[in-house]
Formats: sequence, C-alpha cells, structure tokens
Amino acid sequence: MRNRTIGINVRVNENEKKKLKRNAKKSGLSLSAYLRKSGLKQEIYAIPDENYYKIYGKIVELKNEFPYLKDEEIKERITKMQSDFLDIYAPKEVGDDNGDN
Repeated sequence: MRNRTIGINVRVNENEKKKLKRNAKKSGLSLSAYLRKSGLKQEIYAIPDENYYKIYGKIVELKNEFPYLKDEEIKERITKMQSDFLDIYAPKEVGDDNGDN
C-alpha cells in the first residue's frame, strides 16, 4: 500500500509541463517524484545520456591507439568526438542549420 495518499494540484502551462517532464526524464524520475524532490529541496541527479558513454569509449580507444596513429588521423578523430559531444550537449532542432537553438 502506498503511503502517499494526499494529492496536490499545481497549474502550469503547456510549455512548463513539457520542461518539467523533460527534466524528470533526464533524472530517471517520474514527474511526481521529480516534483516532490524539487519541492523538498532534495538532490536531483541527471542520468548521463548513453551517447556520452560511446564518446568516452572513443576517447579510451584513441588513447590506446595514440602511439600508432598519424597526427592527421588523431585530429580527425578528436574533431569527430567534439562534434558528437556537441550534438548531445546542444542538439540541433529541426530546421536549425546553424546550431543556434
């Protein structure tokens, strides 16, 4: 049986609800759990995107292969990782050709 039996109604606009849901999802929490933690000033941790782990793997791979690679290939691989990281950190929106969100 749940020990939370009292509801609280909060009015938000559509945009605010989308932001709250997105933040809850980034934290791996339900919207209710996110709002409870936020309202009670408890720590909320973002769960890293799995793409960060992929980039980390590429960094480890580059480190291991570093002595065997030519400078140009190292530069290319670092540039690709930089681009991948920026795509995760600040993804382009549909119709956004210059990366300004």
